[in-house]
Amino acid sequence: MKKPIRIGWLILVTAGIYTPTLFSQSAAEPLQIYWIDVEGGSSTLIVAPGGDSILVDAGWNREDARDAQRIQSAMADAGVSEINYFIASHFHGDHVGGTPALAKRIEIHQFFDHGESVEADTERGRVAWDTYLSAAQGNRQTVQPGDSLPLTGADFRFVSANREVINPSDSELNPLCGPDTVDEDLGENSRSVGYQITIGDFEFLDLGDMTADVQHIAACPRNRLGKVDVLQVPHHGTQLAAELIWALAPTVAVSNNGATKGGNANDLAKILQSPGLDGFWQVHYASAAPADLNAEAVMTANLTAENDQGHWIKATIDSDGTSYEITNDRNNYSKRYQTK
Repeated sequence: MKKPIRIGWLILVTAGIYTPTLFSQSAAEPLQIYWIDVEGGSSTLIVAPGGDSILVDAGWNREDARDAQRIQSAMADAGVSEINYFIASHFHGDHVGGTPALAKRIEIHQFFDHGESVEADTERGRVAWDTYLSAAQGNRQTVQPGDSLPLTGADFRFVSANREVINPSDSELNPLCGPDTVDEDLGENSRSVGYQITIGDFEFLDLGDMTADVQHIAACPRNRLGKVDVLQVPHHGTQLAAELIWALAPTVAVSNNGATKGGNANDLAKILQSPGLDGFWQVHYASAAPADLNAEAVMTANLTAENDQGHWIKATIDSDGTSYEITNDRNNYSKRYQTK
């Protein structure tokens, strides 16, 4: 039985968060989630029933602004032209590199992140950090687990940030826990901002590139995140802690691995072994794993190794949260699922 997390709303208006003007969409509109193909990076677009738009990460920094254009294409399909809330999961080039190109093309009202970069003293880390700051231009808010965004028609809660994970009092002991044998990772991946979206009984969870050691904290000795309907597979399908993935027991898992980045065989196997899994979808076929560990072709948005496809995976969740549909942009194949 699903045990959803219920947290009192900590609306961050007092911290200066932009409060959007309500759009014309009716509250009966669905919740939409797009996993955009940024070739092994990350970009997830969410449009709430009331019209509020959230973009989590913006892919790579490229001279041709490829990822910004792909994000705009998904936005057009979703019926939005601006981003109310941009969330940087962490400061790596495959997640925030494309932010300036996107900010030049559309209006982004507010930026959220886990705080200062912990890799700014490295060459690669400094580039990613400066790239993000050039887009945010001081319009940033630091989030903590338990904070919320004031969406219309859906409940949005931050569940992790800067290696901290929310710890509700009603979390349950996790029988899957064993000794923690994973080395501690103190880099940017481990600082990833994670969030959960609830609409009715439906729950979606995205933990960014959360590392296995922090996943273990989230899972043991108590499962702090409950069970979910749809899981964005952490860290592009690598470094997964089975004690968390299996405790979450997602009905649907979506991996945003690229053709040659992410999607390790051992980790894809952990996803497929998750109890209750009814659908595994991939933004890209993972060449590092055998065919039987990849998603079925009809549930894979991009099948080739060439980085020129740009197809997305989309979830459409009914406004009452009772059921949802996952669609492959490449072939329009869809499958409907019932909320737990």
